[in-house]
Amino acid sequence: MIRNFKELLAAAKERKGVTAGVPCPEDESTILSVIEAKREGLADFILCGDGAAISERLQRHGGRPADFDIHDCPDSEAAVARVVELGRQGKLHLVLKGFLPTAALMKPILDKEKGLRGTNLLSDILVVENPASDELLGLSDGGLNILPDLAQKKQIVENAVAVFHGLGYAEPRVGIMAAIETVKESMPATLDARALTEMNERGEIGGCRVYGPLALDIAVSPEAARHKGIAHEVAGRVQIMIVPNIEAGNLLGKAFTYYLKRTVAHVVMGARLPVLIPSRNESGTDKLHSLALGAISACG
Repeated sequence: MIRNFKELLAAAKERKGVTAGVPCPEDESTILSVIEAKREGLADFILCGDGAAISERLQRHGGRPADFDIHDCPDSEAAVARVVELGRQGKLHLVLKGFLPTAALMKPILDKEKGLRGTNLLSDILVVENPASDELLGLSDGGLNILPDLAQKKQIVENAVAVFHGLGYAEPRVGIMAAIETVKESMPATLDARALTEMNERGEIGGCRVYGPLALDIAVSPEAARHKGIAHEVAGRVQIMIVPNIEAGNLLGKAFTYYLKRTVAHVVMGARLPVLIPSRNESGTDKLHSLALGAISACG
């Protein structure tokens, strides 16, 4: 079981033969990330975009163009199309967004005929070193799905559980988050939490233990759970938090970065391949850990 990012990087380096496709890696941040990831042995890279600009930036930052498979494309649309095509051909294990809007990448990926759609909806999983225990903590979905309904939340759980299986958590403890730990008809998030708990009990959501609703204190503190009289094995020991909406996930995720100063990693699951869509504000360290998480998720 991978408990921290040091172990995550080490495990990713052991996964040989991982290839990442990168459309439009023509900005400094993406180039620096792929150079470092290549040096660390996390993956090989197929870089699709302006071939001359890519080669120039690689050389400027100490990279060797010969170490990368560079596909010259006339524009960003062609670069994304090439990456998606390579993914459909089985020549890629994950996709890393370069210097282009997220929508410009996700729309072709989601194309029903020519894209990389999987069986589930796409959802973002954030992973951070758990401040409360010696293990990793997952958070979903603070990046893609604005106000998921019950069926979508089930798929969000499944995507997050798949990531944690890849990390070596055989049966991760999943907390369905809400403002309170009791079910109230006036609070739809609590109704969904109860329904997801019952789905898990019936075996409709497998490979994990699900419980909710859980307020944040009850999710992370065994003492708080005992004080409230909640004896479930997930209470106080959550390994994956499923938030009720994108606002909750976005705020909590950024609190790890900006208040706790924690390194985070992100991966989008649900397509045929893991997809990495780093923001411009993410640090180089975060991007490196996201590549490692993507490599693990691709092979998990």
